[in-house]
Amino acid sequence: MNSTVDTTDMGRVVLLICDGHRNDFVRADTCPNMFDFASRSRRFVNHRAIFPSATRASATSIATGCWPANHGLHGNTMGLPDGDGVRVHDVGDPAFVGKLRNAFGRTLKVPTLAQRLAELGGAIIASNVSPGAAYFQDPDNYGHVVHRAGSYGPGGRSLGPDEAPVVSHDEAGDEDLGEWFCTEVLQRRRPRLSVLWLANPDHGMHAGPLGSPTHLNAVACADRIFARVEETVEALRAEGEDILFLVGSDHGQESVREHVAVGARLVEAGLKDGPDSTDVVVAPQGGGGLIYIAPRAEARINDIVAYLRAQPWIGEVFAGAEMLHLGQRPENGLRIAFSMSRSTEPNEFGVPGLITVCVSEEKPGKPQGFGSHGGLGEFERHPFLIANGGGFAAGTIEHGVTRLIDIAPTVLRHLGLPRDGMDGLALPQN
Repeated sequence: MNSTVDTTDMGRVVLLICDGHRNDFVRADTCPNMFDFASRSRRFVNHRAIFPSATRASATSIATGCWPANHGLHGNTMGLPDGDGVRVHDVGDPAFVGKLRNAFGRTLKVPTLAQRLAELGGAIIASNVSPGAAYFQDPDNYGHVVHRAGSYGPGGRSLGPDEAPVVSHDEAGDEDLGEWFCTEVLQRRRPRLSVLWLANPDHGMHAGPLGSPTHLNAVACADRIFARVEETVEALRAEGEDILFLVGSDHGQESVREHVAVGARLVEAGLKDGPDSTDVVVAPQGGGGLIYIAPRAEARINDIVAYLRAQPWIGEVFAGAEMLHLGQRPENGLRIAFSMSRSTEPNEFGVPGLITVCVSEEKPGKPQGFGSHGGLGEFERHPFLIANGGGFAAGTIEHGVTRLIDIAPTVLRHLGLPRDGMDGLALPQN
């Protein structure tokens, strides 16, 4: 692919994602390094997440520049065919890549950045989030993916500990991965695209209330790692390298106020045959959910929609083609998407945003009062994004709406490569 392109002056791209970092926490008092960096860069203050605002589908949208409707990875959990019905699977499971391929004869429906860059300097993706979120940035092994559950190079070659570190899924692991990323990836291997995806502050937000010391320590951890990456990028630029440095998050979080087992409620309402039935299945996403319906149960769709819209714990319901407004598509059994109810009221630490979460026995959700996401809440759908170098005007603010799907075409524009087949648009530079 692209073997005739002259790579001599293509430049490089460094992408740092601080998972779950809300835009309103990129402040001088919470993460001074990023805040100062934003003042010297171009900050996109109206940046928006996808639906569901969940990491696995978000990572895929960042890697492809496409909505879930077009890349085919629906959410953190997803239904796959099972006989004459559908079963819900956890996309975070390392085995899910193979399950998706077995179900449809492919993984994603569109190429990733790693695939596009395979013969043009390659991509190295170092991730400390769930295996699924890491692997779906390059599910067909065109580049290198480094993850504690298993690291792989081109062609699916397993990487040993001399080639890829195994770090803990916590702040210490983020710091270890960040140091390896700076020394080994940025300074020594120097791929065309370098991605560092931190578990924090998302990990800390799931482990305690938003605004608590647990959350703020996780923000501070991400800020320290960012400073180390920026220092390395500046050193490389001083050597003459043309580097576009993008720093952002995939979604925000809000505080859990209530849990509702939507699948169980559908059973009680007589709209689903039983707890384990495959006729109507709910794939929980946290603050939202997806409903897959087997052909034999499609006559129930209107009744299910009417039932959901009448419930106080539901926010919005989108059926059939209505899902296109969310970046989803009715396909392979997916027929309904919904958000859970929410408010902008503050939690005990004064952090606004409360959400009801969709749960199941397999996905019990985060404890009440802790952070979660996955729906249409104002704050969970407001990640942050900062662009530095690569022609972006320093010290400027973009107030127009930008999206996760705009990151991949921005990467390709910097590298002088075609941006065909993407839903997103390259970010405005001034």
